[in-house]
Amino acid sequence: MEQELWLNLPVKDLEKSRTFFTSLGFESTRDSPGMIGFIIGKVPVMMVEESQLEQYTQHKISDTSKGSELLISVSAPDKGYVDKITKKIIRAGGTVYSEPQEVQGWMYGMAMIDPDGHRWNIIYMDWEKMPK
Repeated sequence: MEQELWLNLPVKDLEKSRTFFTSLGFESTRDSPGMIGFIIGKVPVMMVEESQLEQYTQHKISDTSKGSELLISVSAPDKGYVDKITKKIIRAGGTVYSEPQEVQGWMYGMAMIDPDGHRWNIIYMDWEKMPK
């Protein structure tokens, strides 16, 4: 049996999320009442209105201003991509909390917060430089 993994993220404003992620270069793949889908790093990511996601989970949505439940990581093809998307994130109203930088001598990445408080990092990994 082949299975897929996708993420369902709560959002306060679908149109704001659509505008933000579209301006970063991600294409909307699915529109349904109360949700929008994107493919980000080969993974389907559904942006779901908070009230609808609470119905699905039968649980309250976490307050992302007070804590993180996960860090979503997306690979980058090269360092230039990290620098370019950082500028796009700032222009789109995202918050960069870690500027692009070298990490452990073999990675180059940055980290941001989307309009709903979800934390993401965009990272290029140079596998040739990874310590053995």
